Amino acid sequence: MTTTAVDHRPADAPETLSRLLVTVRDPNTRQYVPVGFLRHLLDCFEFAYLESALARDDFRPLPGLTHATQAPMRSGQLFPVFAERVVSSRRPDRSASMNALGLPANAAPFEVLARSHGQRVGDTIELLPAPTAGPGELVSFPFLTHGVRHLEPVEQKRIASLSPGDALQLVRDSTNTVNPHAFLVTDDDKIRLGWVPDPLIAVFESLTDRHLTVERANGPEIGFHFRLLVKIAGRTPSDLGLFDGPAWVTRGFADADAPTDLSLSNR
Repeated sequence: MTTTAVDHRPADAPETLSRLLVTVRDPNTRQYVPVGFLRHLLDCFEFAYLESALARDDFRPLPGLTHATQAPMRSGQLFPVFAERVVSSRRPDRSASMNALGLPANAAPFEVLARSHGQRVGDTIELLPAPTAGPGELVSFPFLTHGVRHLEPVEQKRIASLSPGDALQLVRDSTNTVNPHAFLVTDDDKIRLGWVPDPLIAVFESLTDRHLTVERANGPEIGFHFRLLVKIAGRTPSDLGLFDGPAWVTRGFADADAPTDLSLSNR
């Protein structure tokens, strides 16, 4: 597969659910930290590292994406490190997994990644939805709750009884010893249903008029990771768009005369 480093430019395709935040689990804290954005453009895929990730002393490039430390990379095919995280059509549980995520059996790979978070058992990479929304705009997107395996049996059972559209609550988990800024997702009776992925906490905090609803709830026949899919909706700040600001700046060419080879492997 041919990949090329290119200058960063606006996507030609709609941004909603066409951008994912790539995160990696810190081996010391066990928390996931953002490292870059994966975007699905009109006719290719693009990956760019965050400047904040590149500045970390312990930064290590993702497999096959070393060149992106200099400038964004584009490819006509999904980069292997992400493609291998799509639930394979050859797996016997593919249909059950797609149903658990509320997706058709023939869902496109990027759509599967957006809902499944692209995680595998024992893996250290997770992809989270990162839709685009300008200042003061309404936005909504789904996410899977974390930590379901750590809930009490009665709490796990409560997930199985939920229905799409049920209202949920966002509660600060201030006694959390790992991250006192963590958010719990609960029902109206404050029964715990899982946690918000750490890299999305600041994004949730920035939203006003936010509300959560059940997108998909599954029973114990489905693995812990796919147990509860939640939709959050809210409005971005009047002076800042979603995923805007210094923390989300990506690496690009500083020189306007830098090469912009857009040749793609599928052309």
